Amino acid sequence: MKIRFLILIGCFVLVSCKTKLNQYVKDQNNVNKRDGKWREEYSADEGTLIAVGKYKLGEKVGTWKTFLDKKIYQKDKVRKDITKTKKYYSNGNIMEKGQSKLDISKTERHWYYFGEWKYYNNQGKPLYMKIYEQGKKADSISFIK
Repeated sequence: MKIRFLILIGCFVLVSCKTKLNQYVKDQNNVNKRDGKWREEYSADEGTLIAVGKYKLGEKVGTWKTFLDKKIYQKDKVRKDITKTKKYYSNGNIMEKGQSKLDISKTERHWYYFGEWKYYNNQGKPLYMKIYEQGKKADSISFIK
C-alpha cells in the first residue's frame, strides 16, 4: 500500500511540473510579452519551419532550434543582444554560420549581421566568407580554387 501511494505521489509531481508552452506575462506597462518555453510555426518556401526555445519578457534567450521536416535547420544561441547562428543542409552538414546583433532603442529595433559569416557546400567544405560591419558587407573571400 505504501509503495502504491509513493508511486501515485511521484506521478502527480511529474505531471504537475510540466511547463506550459506559449505563455504570456505582463510587463511594467501592462503589455503582454512572450515568456517561458515557446513553440512557433512559420511557413517558408522550403515548407513549415518549427522553432523551439525560450523567451524572457518578450525577448528570445538561450538556445533556439528550428526544424524542417523534423531535421535541424537552424540553431541560434542568444546572449543579451548577440545571436550566434548556424544553418544546416538537410543532410545535417553545416550550411552557414555567423553572428547578428540586435540594437533596441525607444523608437526602433535594428537587427543586423556583423563579423565573419562563413558559408559551406553540402559536403561541409568552406565556400566563402563574408565580413560585415554594422550590417553592411565590407568584404568577401572565396575559398574555391
